[in-house]
Amino acid sequence: MTDATAGATPDADAKGADANDAGSYDSELIHEAITMALYVSLSLIAVLIALPIVGDEDNRVQAAITVMVTAVGLVLAHHVAFRLSTRLVNGGLLTPESVRALKAQALGGLPVAVIAAIPVFLFGEDIGEDVAILLLLAFVALIGYRSARYTSGKARSFLYVCGLVGIVSVVMLIKLIAGH
Repeated sequence: MTDATAGATPDADAKGADANDAGSYDSELIHEAITMALYVSLSLIAVLIALPIVGDEDNRVQAAITVMVTAVGLVLAHHVAFRLSTRLVNGGLLTPESVRALKAQALGGLPVAVIAAIPVFLFGEDIGEDVAILLLLAFVALIGYRSARYTSGKARSFLYVCGLVGIVSVVMLIKLIAGH
């Protein structure tokens, strides 16, 4: 027995394991929140690109409500799916861990709804939707860059984000050409 392990007790080892499990669980909740924020962001980008411009009248309130309700609907649809699948794999039970994961997902998705709706409300439907798309894309690009940096250098991470932004930009260009 070494000096480092001589004073260790089974209780101390268990407490250390509990602390590691708690850190891992917190990391999983952060993962759930970020995943939901990305999911809602990418889905809203697709929705905003697909929305036709209604006309010359100022529909900023209605457009902002549409963006907000769409985003909240995405979060709620995911919650229903998550609850169903959790009950399926847990013998009909919704575990406390699952409830915490659902809360983390809501905390990740709902702020995205607000952030996407604000520019539409402030700038109107046409410009506001484009600003919302750019904000959502900036968020996705930031997370993409940060995640790529774990395994790649700055240049490769930047190229990864450029590819991501390029794909969304092509879709936005098609939207503009199609008159949506």
